[in-house]
Amino acid sequence: MASSMKLLSSDDGLYFKSFKLFKERSTEHQCMEKFIDENLSDAVTSIGKKGDSCINVLGVGSGSGEVDIEILGKIQSKHPGLSIHNEVVEPNPHQLTKYKDLVAEKTQGLNISFTWNQMRSEEYEKQNKERKESRKFDFIHMIQMLYYVESVPDTIKYFHSLLETNGKLLIIQSSGDGGWQALWKKAGSHFPPKIDLLCVQKVLDEMRVKYQIYELPSDMDITECFIEGNENGERLLDFLTGVVDFGKTAPPDLKAEILCYLRHPQCSREENGKIIFKNDLHFLLADN
Repeated sequence: MASSMKLLSSDDGLYFKSFKLFKERSTEHQCMEKFIDENLSDAVTSIGKKGDSCINVLGVGSGSGEVDIEILGKIQSKHPGLSIHNEVVEPNPHQLTKYKDLVAEKTQGLNISFTWNQMRSEEYEKQNKERKESRKFDFIHMIQMLYYVESVPDTIKYFHSLLETNGKLLIIQSSGDGGWQALWKKAGSHFPPKIDLLCVQKVLDEMRVKYQIYELPSDMDITECFIEGNENGERLLDFLTGVVDFGKTAPPDLKAEILCYLRHPQCSREENGKIIFKNDLHFLLADN
């Protein structure tokens, strides 16, 4: 990566501007809602042990909690007589505050309690091991967060070890056939390292864990990225590359190369005058 380019971090205010635009310009949340509505029902019906009065859920890298709340609602609909305890691991305090506000708004009258952990997944693991705690969970989800961990295999193995009997681990990440993977393969040497779907599958295969994969289409309108000087386009470029002020700090030839490749059919399609990025998602459901 060029020395003048700085990695986009969740500690940086620009990250949230970029992420907010990503959510507004993409159908990612709708894609996740579709999966929860159509594919998650059977999986969460089978979790929990006979005689238990509570379903324990763990969200790792939960962000501001919108998808978590959808998952919790689906679990409660399948286990109406049971309470739910939801533990959250999220390092960013601003995201946790948003999550708590959402809980106050969306969970009134629901039998759900929360434990909040403002820390990275590695810190959570270290804390548990130091305390010699062995809390088990019926359902664990890691949504678009494995890109940021120190070790993907170690992270998957540790959290899978926390599953209760009949427990399920849900991993959501970009599709191996989508625009993100195509972009990373083309320009990966310039940007922060990313993982691919095969990496996660390899870990689960080595663990001899049974899992199912679902792929759902999702789009993102990146037309503004190609309008010189457009502020929204600049922030979307930051999100796509993982670099702060990419349009201003990247060498001109690199910026031109990335913009060219973002229009490549492997990454995007042109539709009604707009450039639509392939934001397809993979959902991996692993058994205990």
